[in-house]
Amino acid sequence: MMEICREHVDHPSAWKASDSTSPDDYAFDIGPKHYAAFDAALETIRRQELSLDDIEKEHFAVPQIADDLAQLFDEIQNGRGFVLIRGFPLDRYSEEDLGLIYWGIGTHMGIGVSQSVMGDRLGHVMDHSHNDPNARAYRNKQDLSLHTDLSEIVSLFSLATAKSGGLSQFSSVVSIHNEILKNHPEYLEPLYTGFRYYRAGEEEPGENPVTPWNVPVLAYQEGLISARYVRSYLENGAEVLGQSLSELERRALDYFDEVAKREDIVLEFLIEPGQVVFQNNYVVLHARSAFEDDVEAGYRRHLLRLWLDVPNGRPAPKEMHLHAGPGIMRQADKRPSGEGTAYKAHLES
Repeated sequence: MMEICREHVDHPSAWKASDSTSPDDYAFDIGPKHYAAFDAALETIRRQELSLDDIEKEHFAVPQIADDLAQLFDEIQNGRGFVLIRGFPLDRYSEEDLGLIYWGIGTHMGIGVSQSVMGDRLGHVMDHSHNDPNARAYRNKQDLSLHTDLSEIVSLFSLATAKSGGLSQFSSVVSIHNEILKNHPEYLEPLYTGFRYYRAGEEEPGENPVTPWNVPVLAYQEGLISARYVRSYLENGAEVLGQSLSELERRALDYFDEVAKREDIVLEFLIEPGQVVFQNNYVVLHARSAFEDDVEAGYRRHLLRLWLDVPNGRPAPKEMHLHAGPGIMRQADKRPSGEGTAYKAHLES
């Protein structure tokens, strides 16, 4: 049994939506000195004829703004756990150049990893459900419940918004933990014990469709609380295994969800075009409301996405990882469906 934190945690990452009076509380604005740094870095990339996959930190040297990037990284890792960066000029750069800039900033925070079996290290969050009804969450338009992704840092860069909907929500894991400790400490043990997770059909060759180990929802290591949470994955895992969640486990998960989306806890806003969010997946949950595009009228929601592995990053148990390596291995014969053959077979049985 993993160690359980049974003390209230007072830390910048234990924030609530009710603490903020304005986006200025968690935003960072970029301006001319940043654009100049981006211009110089792009010129170097073009001169060296580098593709996005070639670009590492040394190729995106931006000494003029290095202190700013270090400050942002520190806020993500040691402070609030997320930042909103405002002011990327969409009319100054092409979409390709924006992707290179975004990737380059990411190299100063971690290593970009594959986000699906497609091998997409720079993801495109768009609705593809019209031609792929079983598309995984980032490729459909449905609302998403609060969850974490599978990397240490996740980031979204808004290029265009939908005709309606598509608001992002964020909740502090540490604040949720504090509320559970205060009101229902009996729920901590099942959350720390964790659950076996369905790998959504993206398991690597030779891997079981369900993790052989329990993935803890909450963990406490080196004095830090971390989370890994995708409720549908853990419920599907139990179904594929022919198991049922206990009454205590279900109550614990329900209360975790209830607190996470409580009005005073969850922060909700639209990531406007030209804005970027970076967040630490171990300390911040995120979600999205359903949205509707109107392509003919010029409205199609489009965000770029990064998953970043952080070497020597936040201490968290290895059991929080669903796969052997960082990210999700590319497999040319698969598509990210969110269903997978094992769960589909279970439903048909």
